[in-house]
Amino acid sequence: RSRSRRSSRRHYTRSRSRSRSHRRPRSRSYSRDYRRRHSHSHSPMSTRRRHIGNRANPDPNCCLGVFGLSLYTTERDLREVFSKYGPIADVSIVYDQQSRRSRGFAFVYFENVEDAKEAKERANGMELDGRRIRVDFSITKRPHTPTPGIYMGRPT
Repeated sequence: RSRSRRSSRRHYTRSRSRSRSHRRPRSRSYSRDYRRRHSHSHSPMSTRRRHIGNRANPDPNCCLGVFGLSLYTTERDLREVFSKYGPIADVSIVYDQQSRRSRGFAFVYFENVEDAKEAKERANGMELDGRRIRVDFSITKRPHTPTPGIYMGRPT
């Protein structure tokens, strides 16, 4: 009886230690070298700066960004609200390319900076079509070049 118990124990401990010794520590250098050699390609546009100035406190200019708009707010509505503060050069609501619905923000271009400053001060926090809007100076000097709106890379 005692003999069979010992042999089974011995077999159990031996098999356990054997499985441990088979593990090999993986070195990190392999994966690091692999990553360095096979770097992901970047779009030529990814390095381009999209705006000048800082997002938190943009410099005063003639273009105001109006954010938090209702989907039903039209360019006519915006022109009506902002024309109180001075002559407007242009109003453009940004639309989604696929669904053709408003993305909830627009740009109002004033003819002079003083009118834009006044409009920013007075219209910021105003309620328009049931939504509280945020008005800020635009950090971009021109509209972005349009993108296709779909992935144009290799099909997966």
